[in-house]
Amino acid sequence: MAIIGRLLLRLIVVSIGAAAAIVAGIAVACVANWKGFLAMAGIPPDSHVAAELVLAGAMVFILIRATFVMLMPAVVGILVAETFAVRSWIFHALNGAVSIWVGWGAAMGDARVRSEFYDDPVTILATGLAAGFVYWVIAGSSAGVMKPARASSSGPASGAATPP
Repeated sequence: MAIIGRLLLRLIVVSIGAAAAIVAGIAVACVANWKGFLAMAGIPPDSHVAAELVLAGAMVFILIRATFVMLMPAVVGILVAETFAVRSWIFHALNGAVSIWVGWGAAMGDARVRSEFYDDPVTILATGLAAGFVYWVIAGSSAGVMKPARASSSGPASGAATPP
C-alpha cells in the first residue's frame, strides 16, 4: 500500500515539476527575447511600464506553445529518471537542453525560418537548461518510486582496529 501512495505522490510532484519547468523556460525565453519583442511591436525602449506589462503578457502567450512543444521530448528523460531513480542535477539540466534542442529541430522546422524568437541556438539551450534545472529542484532531486538502496557495510573498514 505504501508503494501506491508513493507512486501517486510522484505523479503529483512530477506534474508540478514539469509545469514549473515550462514556466521557467518561458521566463528565460521572454527575458532573452525582450528587446526583439519590443522592436517587433515598434515600442520605444523608454515606454511606460503599463505598456510593457501588457506586452509581457502577450509575449508569454506567444512563447507558451513553442516552448511547450519543444520541451515534450523531456518526457523520455523524466521516465528514465523516475524508473532508475536518477537524481543528478546534471542529468536533468542536460535532459532539458537536449530535449529542447531536439524539439527545436523537429517541431519548429518551418517556424525557425519565420520567427525572430527561435533563431538563436544559445537562447534555446539556455531555455532548456533552466527548465531542466527547475525540474530537478522540484521533482528530480527525489526521483524514483523506490528509494535507492544504500551501500551496506559488512564490517569494519580495512585497517580499522577491532575492539577487544
